[in-house]
Order: sequence, then C-alpha cells, then structure tokens
Amino acid sequence: HLSVMAGIRAKAIAQAAGATRIVRCMPNTPALVGKGMTGLFASPSASATDRALAEAVIATTGDWLWVEREEQLDAVTALSGSGPAYVFYFLEAMQQAGTELGLTPEQARRLAVGTFAGGAQLAADSPEPLATLRERVTSKGGTTHAGLTVMREAGMDQSFIAAMKAAARRARELGEEY
Repeated sequence: HLSVMAGIRAKAIAQAAGATRIVRCMPNTPALVGKGMTGLFASPSASATDRALAEAVIATTGDWLWVEREEQLDAVTALSGSGPAYVFYFLEAMQQAGTELGLTPEQARRLAVGTFAGGAQLAADSPEPLATLRERVTSKGGTTHAGLTVMREAGMDQSFIAAMKAAARRARELGEEY
C-alpha cells in the first residue's frame, strides 16, 4: 500500500488496511507540474519490489528521496510538503514590495517568480554551500546587503525555522491522533 496521508503512521495504516507492506510518501504540490519533491519511507515488511514500484509512481511527479526512520517524514512534511506554501508566501511579499516600488503587479510577479526559480535552479545545479551562493550576491554595503540586514534584524531566519518546526510538530500530532 502507498499512502500520502500526512502524519498517519505505517502501523495505523497497516491496521486499517489489513496489510503490512506499507510505503508512506509526502509529496508536494509542484508534483502537479512534474517538479515535486517527495519523501518516502518503507515499513520493514515492504519489499524491494514495493520500493521500486513506489519510486516508479513518484518519478512521474518529480524527484524523491528515502528516509530511514518514519519520524523523519515529519521533517519532510515541514520542509517539502508544506514548503511550497512558504515559497508562495515569500513570493507574495516580493510581489507586494515590487508594486510598492512602482512596478505593475504583473511585472512584480514575473520578476519574483523568475528570480526564485532561477535561484532555486542555480542552487540545484551548484555543489557550493547555499551560504556561499548567497555571499556571492552580497557586496558589503550594497543593495543585497541592505535587504539581508533588514531580514536578519527582523529575525526572518528564526521565523522560518520556527514555522517548519511547528509544521513538523503538527505532523507528529496527526500521527498520534490516528
């Protein structure tokens, strides 16, 4: 059995389905355009064939990775399952900033989405640490430095981390409810 239910543990699925060979997965909405990122976990009873079948299904939606411990799917849920909403939230703020700075909403959206997509592709294609990529764009005393300083002073990084921890906590709670 292949499950996409957030937080619902393999043991609960096995009891409800009357099966022991369970593969849980946490896809995300970019799967709708073939750019999803899915975390997978296989119960100990799942065979290599079960895992391969799950990979074949998920491959049609984008990329995937396996986690060794089921509780790691809570982190996958927080980062990747909920992650597109965080991206859209950030893009909304970028679009609003662009319009407040004089661009049309269409121009601001196109610039925000294109910049995010390009940055994500650069990160995906580069072996460099993410911090190095950020530092390469940031000149001391420059425009990027000014923007990042405001974000740091507002605690934006800690807000993102807290949000993902809250999502992971909720995924754990869902598992405990069922």
